[in-house]
Amino acid sequence: MIRLRVVLITDRTLVPDDADLVARITAIASAVPHGSFAVQIREKDLDGGPMLARARAVIAIGVPVWINDRIDVARAAGAYGVHLPEQGLEIVDARAIADGLAVGCSRHFAAGALAVTADLVQLGPIFATPGKRPIGLEPLRQARAQLAPATTLVAVGGIDSQDTASLAAAAGADAVAVIRAAWTSRDPVATIAHLIAGVDDGRALRRR
Repeated sequence: MIRLRVVLITDRTLVPDDADLVARITAIASAVPHGSFAVQIREKDLDGGPMLARARAVIAIGVPVWINDRIDVARAAGAYGVHLPEQGLEIVDARAIADGLAVGCSRHFAAGALAVTADLVQLGPIFATPGKRPIGLEPLRQARAQLAPATTLVAVGGIDSQDTASLAAAAGADAVAVIRAAWTSRDPVATIAHLIAGVDDGRALRRR
């Protein structure tokens, strides 16, 4: 996942049809550098069977797929990894049954992010989102300074433009996660391309 720049999180309230989802992701995959984005299947109201079908359809495109919370579905689908919510399984317990899957997790404050040994940590909301107060950019700086270099730090929350992606990456994020900004866009391919460019811009600023 070293080239990862964007995590595209699914939402059936915005894209309910699997064929439509596959078509959109296929278009994005054909237009951006290979490995620059991954898909996180996060469908809290979906039973195991339909979630597995959705996961397999996306995996068939050839992009890395993370399954939210459901290790059984992730293993059955042959996903890249499983992503644990903040109140989900402990990392050590997940690894014991993950059978080689990468393990990611969500955290909402820097100290929580630093207390894990996941392969990927999603931290946020960085900017304002409906119903959630932002934590700002400073927790990204704190987390990146102390997390292992191999841990992918993903900023999430209110990142909807090249500028916000750049700010998050400059502060320490390796990648950004997006939901609404992508699925409600009239041109999701351009939206993801702009976010990738923003992350690259921010990472370049961080190296100076």
